[in-house]
Amino acid sequence: MEKTPLLYIVDDSPDYRLLVQIVFKRFLPDYTLRFFESGNDLRHHALRTQERPGLILLDRHMPGQDGAQVLQLLKQHPFWQTVPVVMVSSDASEEEMEECYRMGANSFLQKPIGFEPLRQLLVSTCYYWLSLNKQVTISTVS
Repeated sequence: MEKTPLLYIVDDSPDYRLLVQIVFKRFLPDYTLRFFESGNDLRHHALRTQERPGLILLDRHMPGQDGAQVLQLLKQHPFWQTVPVVMVSSDASEEEMEECYRMGANSFLQKPIGFEPLRQLLVSTCYYWLSLNKQVTISTVS
């Protein structure tokens, strides 16, 4: 029996987190979500856990530690390097997107406006990263 895919959603907007939660509850109920309100929250969680999500959706612009800083920390840590990270933003510049790709982002998507475009984006993103592009877990022998 296959495990329920786990996603981390990192975004400082309570409205956006609520919309994402509604989309998953209604259209993608087979996924388990863990929400983080900031890059700092994810960073603190990542340092304390052995839980590995199948995908991280990470907002680029947040107060405190922004998405690019968190991405850099994740991709430098061997435990987190293989977890796909999809950056999202409603207003990222081309330079910011290129910087995130250089740091190891797997994709960079524009946050859509409206419920239906958000639903379509989340459905296609989950299908691609959690079904079509399953990550191979690399285990090390101690």
